[in-house]
Amino acid sequence: MSNYDDLYLDCGFGAWVGEGNNWCSPYKGWQKIYMNDPKKILAEKHGITDPALWSKIVGGETALWTEQAGDQNALTKIFPRTYALAERYWSDPTTGWFAAEPRLVYFNSIMEKQRGVYGNTMKPEWCVQSQGICKLNNL
Repeated sequence: MSNYDDLYLDCGFGAWVGEGNNWCSPYKGWQKIYMNDPKKILAEKHGITDPALWSKIVGGETALWTEQAGDQNALTKIFPRTYALAERYWSDPTTGWFAAEPRLVYFNSIMEKQRGVYGNTMKPEWCVQSQGICKLNNL
């Protein structure tokens, strides 16, 4: 299952033809992708509320078209947003992105340090090193 309004990873950048932003702006951060609940989409957009039908969902996907992505920037457009989608589909969480943030930040750092996969930075390094004390008061 994939919905272009949240899962096209090339959205939110300048238009490659003409002026302004591309057709699917704005940019969708990992938090929005994490909250992209397939059951909610089926219920709200398609009227499918039967849990027996929800169980037929076998996966999801994101897409990155390469009009504006190449060797130098593709990974920063893909990661960590696909990590967020993977957790959403794998675990079907009942909590929001805020609860997932420490896990995803940790996983993102492991992928960088141990695998050499450098995606977008999720938060300042000081916050990664100071888990629990680097939070905004209103969240």
